[in-house]
Amino acid sequence: MEEKESAERKRERLKQKEWEKNPGGAFNDGLTRGMVGSLVDLVGAVSWKVTGVFIIILIVVLVVVVIF
Repeated sequence: MEEKESAERKRERLKQKEWEKNPGGAFNDGLTRGMVGSLVDLVGAVSWKVTGVFIIILIVVLVVVVIF
């Protein structure tokens, strides 16, 4: 019986396929990600609860900045 592929493995497999199709773009993406990081890596490293709290904090800060 086949095991279902996890979402993380599926993303990684699709990323690898894209890199094979476009090696120049993959190199540029790697350089950029190395310098500034990636939102995908940040969200993938924390739980969904932490991501939700982060989004709520961003919304609250945005509202406070718009009001004042």
